[in-house]
Amino acid sequence: MSDDASALRADLDRVIAGRPISLVGNARSLLDTGHGAAIDRGCVVRLNSGIPVRRSAQGRRIDIHCFSTRPSLEYNLRRGGWRTWLRRGYFRNAFPIWMSGLDRETCQDPAQAFYPTELLDALTERLGARPSVGAMALDMLVRLTDAPITLYGFDFKTSTTFYRKRENRGPHDWEAERRIAMALAEEGRIAVKR
Repeated sequence: MSDDASALRADLDRVIAGRPISLVGNARSLLDTGHGAAIDRGCVVRLNSGIPVRRSAQGRRIDIHCFSTRPSLEYNLRRGGWRTWLRRGYFRNAFPIWMSGLDRETCQDPAQAFYPTELLDALTERLGARPSVGAMALDMLVRLTDAPITLYGFDFKTSTTFYRKRENRGPHDWEAERRIAMALAEEGRIAVKR
């Protein structure tokens, strides 16, 4: 394991603090559930601009924030409408992890955590496409923690992203990402809540 991966593992262990992990995706289908209380019982990991809008379905807490790049996060928060812009401070106290390999040289914060490049490269090769932030977060948590992981709000684009007006499917292979997650569920490494 590289020094970067070892350092991130230590940071994750500190933040997770022995709790189970609730990895919360941004599928609109999550809004039709009642998973909020269960999500909030774990160490809550949220993705990109996923500020909860329905507490009963999405929970309200955040411990770890995984985002593509800081410039893309700021851009998407500005585009998200005035309610999203006013709530952008929601992410302030979460442990931030920059997931994409893009724009890292623009980072001004020496304490910023990054998804290790060797993990990103291996996942990209396994998928045959650029991984989504959700796929990278799942890979990171499976490889760098021993905590039980439950996925919420991951339907691999069968519904839209709840905070977008227009869908952006990106250059990702959603079916390959679904297969990896379902294989991890079959192995018992993760649970998937619909």
